[in-house]
Amino acid sequence: MGTKAVKILNFLTRVRRPTCPPERLLLLIPTCLQRTECEQKITADVENCQRCGRCKIDDVLEISDRYGTQRMVATGGRLALQRAQDDKVEGVVAIACEKELQEGLWGVFPKPALGIINIRPHGPCQDTDVDLDEVEETIRELTE
Repeated sequence: MGTKAVKILNFLTRVRRPTCPPERLLLLIPTCLQRTECEQKITADVENCQRCGRCKIDDVLEISDRYGTQRMVATGGRLALQRAQDDKVEGVVAIACEKELQEGLWGVFPKPALGIINIRPHGPCQDTDVDLDEVEETIRELTE
């Protein structure tokens, strides 16, 4: 049900055609997108990333830089939800697994939020991947 639920929640957001300024959009990045063997832990602060290019964190940060969005590494659903509910956030783009997205998208409703399901070539919660074109398109969709 997870993938279908995320698609339905994304559809319900898209039907409303919401937009917000890029600086009021929060991009939530999962910690599992970072390579397991990376010594630069980004859980406390995503700016700790050395942008070496060995994982997709660098690419996602580049997209965030280009659009001027807020960003946060989501170490857990509760903390991410708390940040997404902040008054300084008008819209959310979240990258995560289906379960986390489903809970998070419901949690911030009626605030516009779109979820991007991560790719898990090594199983859940480890060295995941994301479609960068989808990340950029989704940010563009909520900011234009």
